[in-house]
Amino acid sequence: MVKLVIMLLVLAGLMIAAPMLANNQGFVYIDTGSHVIQLSLVSMVIILILAYLAVYLLTAVIGRIFKVRKGLLSWYGNSRSDKSKKILENAISKYIEGDYAGAAALAEKGKKWSDVQYVNIILGVVANYKSGNIEASNKLFNEAQKVLSGHAEAISILRVKMYLEAGENEKALNIITSLRRTGKPSKMISSLYYKCLERMGKFNEIVENRKEFLSNGLLSDDSYRRYVSEKIVEQIKGANDRYVVDQMFNDLPDDICDNIDVSNAFALAYNRFGEEVKAEKIIMRSLKSTVDSSRIYNNLSQWNTANHKLTEYFEKKLKKNESEHLNNTDLMSALANMYMNMNEYEKAVDLYEKLVTSAPCSDYFSRLAQCYQRLGGYQKAAMYYKQAQNDD
Repeated sequence: MVKLVIMLLVLAGLMIAAPMLANNQGFVYIDTGSHVIQLSLVSMVIILILAYLAVYLLTAVIGRIFKVRKGLLSWYGNSRSDKSKKILENAISKYIEGDYAGAAALAEKGKKWSDVQYVNIILGVVANYKSGNIEASNKLFNEAQKVLSGHAEAISILRVKMYLEAGENEKALNIITSLRRTGKPSKMISSLYYKCLERMGKFNEIVENRKEFLSNGLLSDDSYRRYVSEKIVEQIKGANDRYVVDQMFNDLPDDICDNIDVSNAFALAYNRFGEEVKAEKIIMRSLKSTVDSSRIYNNLSQWNTANHKLTEYFEKKLKKNESEHLNNTDLMSALANMYMNMNEYEKAVDLYEKLVTSAPCSDYFSRLAQCYQRLGGYQKAAMYYKQAQNDD
């Protein structure tokens, strides 16, 4: 109020001084139809100032009488602000309850007089999007970009999150990729980029940006290897083109290729393409480079193909382990499976008989039953099939 009065007094002073300096008082004529009122410019200014002060004093007195703190004008302004806050609170409640259309309508209603207009706009953007009113959402997005012109990145991040929540991963990836080009990625942008790649199964891109994801705590070395390895194994198993497998084998980092499950998948693929020697070399390299041989044996026990050189290696390894009285269950299982794939059922029976004694499980009973069935021992086959069912 004080500032406004000072501004009025300065303006009045200028209006009074100007005619005096020009040696011309100036006059104002007011024609009411039946009368003409003539005032000097100075008098007119003084009357306007006094009228304004009279109105202000009147509203202040009325405010006092009705116990309205700070006067009537202040009360009017505060009442509008309080009303807009109440509308915003109701809009947020509607959003939490899942009534997105209702939240969008209230956000729009409370936007006009709100002290935090941008909050209403952003709430309207999200609520309209979730309620399916994409046109209204996009319109408010444009409005938000004007209101928050200095926060364009935040607006884009909001849109990425919305697209991800709606399952529109391609749109989210396009925006986040554009953000990454504009400058150094923040942790938030990096996190959203990783989520987009993960959702879309783009693990090659995850490999390419490995350092960034590791440094931002989105991956640990172990989780990175596990995640990427799982995806690569799926791709190797589904590959029907040897060239594709060769490219992957040559392009992937050594620490990924040396993963037990990945190397086993490569070996299986090459064995499937008739590259028995290459498959055997991959398995042998894995056996020599890891202390966790049991996992490799366990993988090989599920092979549906045979490898003669690996079979010879396992036979020698098994004899050595038996002479040293080492636990060789996994090795025996892998070798027994190789014998089955080579149709050497007598040798397989000998190993599975030992396995069902030392480590009985339904898988061993079932395989032993299959071997006896192939050998014509139907009575024993039936007995072991029954034991396999009981062991489930």
